[in-house]
Amino acid sequence: MSADDSFVPGPPSTQVTLRALAFANLSSMFVLIGAAASLYGPLLISFSQKFHLTLPTAGIVLSIHFVGALVGVPLGWAGVRRFRGNVVIGATLFCLALGAGVVALANHWDLLLAGVFLIGVGFGGLDFSLNTVLARTEIKGRAHRLSLANAGYGVGAVIGPLLVIAVHPSNFPVLFGAAAVLAVVLSTLNRGIVAPPLSAEAMAHERSTYSDERRPILVTFIIAYVLYVAVETSTSGWLASQLHREGFTTSIASLATGGFWLGLALGRTVGGPLYKRFSDKSLVLGGLGACIVLSIVAYSHALSPYAYPFIGLVLASVYPMGLIWYTILCPNDSDGLALIILFMMAGGIIGPGAESLMVAAFGIHAVSLVIAAFAALDILVFSYALRYKPLVIAA
Repeated sequence: MSADDSFVPGPPSTQVTLRALAFANLSSMFVLIGAAASLYGPLLISFSQKFHLTLPTAGIVLSIHFVGALVGVPLGWAGVRRFRGNVVIGATLFCLALGAGVVALANHWDLLLAGVFLIGVGFGGLDFSLNTVLARTEIKGRAHRLSLANAGYGVGAVIGPLLVIAVHPSNFPVLFGAAAVLAVVLSTLNRGIVAPPLSAEAMAHERSTYSDERRPILVTFIIAYVLYVAVETSTSGWLASQLHREGFTTSIASLATGGFWLGLALGRTVGGPLYKRFSDKSLVLGGLGACIVLSIVAYSHALSPYAYPFIGLVLASVYPMGLIWYTILCPNDSDGLALIILFMMAGGIIGPGAESLMVAAFGIHAVSLVIAAFAALDILVFSYALRYKPLVIAA
């Protein structure tokens, strides 16, 4: 996840300084949460076999993760207002480590779900606090820092499925145990992050610069991002199960999941050059339109392993370019962006939840059609945003 230079830090007293290896440590945290989030899809079959569940029931883990994330984001939001950034980041890492440890040791399905929920809380809090800390660094080079650090999420999401292949899906407790250890190690390396709490005065200053005209714009983008996250999580969480049920090996299914995340990472890497040639609106609407076409292509048994990596590629620009679009309409609105990040986590509940229901009702071939349906709804909502004009900051 990323933002651009329109995301300003507020009063000088809230500016963040990164010392020594702090930036490398923050980037490593993005790798960790990317890898953790990408494990569930390739492991759904293993979960269903170990705990004697149907595949749609096992798919609940995807929604439970984002229920936790939906809780974690407001906790992170409250944390950065009251405590130093390194303290908040350390606490969210500890929560993620605790959840991963529970999953690694779980011998009952309910216990595993409790661990996944805690991972989600850590994921949501960490995602929000990391982006908030980076967005409050010096304006010079801030966009580069945000983009480079967030690229770590894509790298981690590629590594996750590859580790599933290397370790073997049935040995998933090893992967979650390793994630717990890594989270604990990273939590000890935060002293280089100098991030004072966001004062109430700073937040009030940001809100006072906008009229009530911001509200419909913000609501439109919140809905659009909920649907975007539903598209992304439906794809990454269920593509491996679709391919496996269609007769492909677990390794091929995991590689296709890694391909999806690799496409997402590569697409965001070239987002800057593309933005110089195309508008933010064109990249958002074009990416979603291409996703609809490729999702229909993925309905084909023969083409599905190849379609999903391309879906990652075309979706890549939607998230960052949508934020740029919003910040052009509502300049300097870090509070609004925080609300978008908060509510969009609901898409991680809605998307996989809808997939579970449709797979239970119509079979595994419903996966790609649900993705296409969410992408179609999303393009309609983003198209509605074309009617808005940039707001003028009140004096």
